[in-house]
Amino acid sequence: MEFNATVLEQKLGALFDDPDFTTVHRRMSPFNLFEAVGAVRAELRHSNFLAYLLSPSRPHGLGALPLVALIRSILSRMRPDQRPIMGLELIAGDLDDAVVYRERDNIDILIELPSINLVVAIENKVGSKAGDGQLERYDDRLKLLYPNHRRLMVFLTPDATDPDHDGYIAYDYADLVSTLESLITNPIEPVSSETQLIISHYIDLVRRHIVTDERLRSLAVKLYERHKEAFEFVFDCRPQPHSLLSVARQCVEAVDGLVVESSGINLLRIAPAIWDSQLNVIKGDPAKWSKSGRGILFEIKTYASTPGRVNISLTLGPGDPSTRAEVYQLAMANPQLFKGLVKPMGAQWSTIFSRELLTAPQAKGLSFEEQEHKVRLAWSDFQREQLGALIQGVMDIDHQLATSKPPVSIEV
Repeated sequence: MEFNATVLEQKLGALFDDPDFTTVHRRMSPFNLFEAVGAVRAELRHSNFLAYLLSPSRPHGLGALPLVALIRSILSRMRPDQRPIMGLELIAGDLDDAVVYRERDNIDILIELPSINLVVAIENKVGSKAGDGQLERYDDRLKLLYPNHRRLMVFLTPDATDPDHDGYIAYDYADLVSTLESLITNPIEPVSSETQLIISHYIDLVRRHIVTDERLRSLAVKLYERHKEAFEFVFDCRPQPHSLLSVARQCVEAVDGLVVESSGINLLRIAPAIWDSQLNVIKGDPAKWSKSGRGILFEIKTYASTPGRVNISLTLGPGDPSTRAEVYQLAMANPQLFKGLVKPMGAQWSTIFSRELLTAPQAKGLSFEEQEHKVRLAWSDFQREQLGALIQGVMDIDHQLATSKPPVSIEV
C-alpha cells in the first residue's frame, strides 16, 4: 500500500506516540554491559559469568546462594526417585567449600561439592548443538574422575533441548534467569547494588536475545496490528546487516561524480554523472531497463549461491540494436581496457568489462570484517587503476559513433 509523504509522516508519528511503543523501546534499547562486551550468544562468556556467579568464593557477596538456588531449580524438574540428592540435604549442607571449574576435561562448568559428596556438570549450548557422543564421553569421564560421588548432569540450552544421553537433565535459560532474578527481587540476605546491577543486566540480555519475553511479544503484535503501514515502511528502509553490497555502496558514495541508478538486495547499479551530458549515442530503452534512459551502467553484484563473492561489471543494456553492436565491437577491439568482456554479445544485456572485487574462495573462512576489508582494498585498486579509464573509454566510443564512423557489422 502506498501513501503520500504527509500521510506516512502522520502514521510514523502515531507509532512513536503510542505508549506501548515507548514500553517496548525502553525494554529493548537501554545500555547493557553484556551486549557491550559481545556476549549476546557467546557460549564461552555465558559460561564464564555463570561459573563466576556459582562460585561461593567469588566476591559477588552472595556466597553459595546462587549455587543452591540453581541446583534446587534443576532438581525440581526431576522426579523424586531420579534426584541424586534431596532438597533438604542441599539446604542443610555447607556449600562454601564448593569448587567451580571452567573447561575441565572440556566440560563447560564442573562443580565439586565435597561436603555433600556431589559433582555437578553443566554443558552449555547457546547457539550450537552437542557433538555426536559428546555427552556420553563426559559421563564416562565423570565416572572415572568421581567414582564415589553422586552426579548431577545438566544440559543447558535456550529451549530445554532434549539431551542425547539419559544421564542428563534438560534445563533452559528461561528457568535460569528466573532463578537468578529471585536472588535480587526476593533476597534472603541484602544484595549489594553492584551485584544487583550485574545480574539484572544479564537477565535482560537473556530475555532480549535468547529466550522469548511473552509480554513483549504480545505488545509487539498489538503494535504491528495498529501501525502496520509504518512498520512496513521502516522495514523496507532497513539497511542489510553484514551486507558486502552495503560495503560496496559506501565505497561508491565516497567517490565524487558517481550516482546510484538503482539498488536491490544483491545488485547495485551506478553511473558516472558526466555520462549524462557527454553520451549522445549510447542510450537505453527506459521501458526495458534504466528508467533514466541510460544505456550503459556499472553493476556491483553479490551472489546468494556463492557467499562472499562481489563482482563489478560494465553492462550495456537494452537499446538500439545496431548501436549496441557497434559499442560491443569497439569494446572488444580494446581488450587492455575492457577486460572480462563476455562473448558472445547478449541480445539485451552485454557485459563489456568484469572484475571480481572478492571471490568466494578468497572469502571462505574470513570474518565479515575481514571480507569487508578485502572489498574496500579491491575497490580502491579498481578506482585507481580502471574506473577513470573506463569512464573515458565509454565516452571515446560514444564520440567515435557520433562522428558517423561507418557502422560495424556483428552477429548478435
